[in-house]
Amino acid sequence: MKLSVEKSGVGQALVRIVGNLDMDTVPEARKQLFRLLGARGPSSLEVDFSSIASMDTSAVAMMVELLRILSATGRRLRLTGLREDQQRLFSLARLNQAFGINHDTRESS
Repeated sequence: MKLSVEKSGVGQALVRIVGNLDMDTVPEARKQLFRLLGARGPSSLEVDFSSIASMDTSAVAMMVELLRILSATGRRLRLTGLREDQQRLFSLARLNQAFGINHDTRESS
């Protein structure tokens, strides 16, 4: 798993994750993401799923934690590039609405 961060505008960051996002890699991804969120973190965070080869429920749990932290501080999380199987994981956990995931598109907000 490789995680890179790009500033995509004032107060905005784009996170690209490449590889697997599962119980073996989530702890490192979580550490990197939470470091990014620090006191001066972005007001809007976009996580690009298009290069994630596979993911499990630990990745979903990490996104829920990110959403809670960002929402509590008035910031925004957007998930993009979700494949149908990734969308299904969020739907099975009944989180598709919380993340604005629409099965008709590859993007969510």
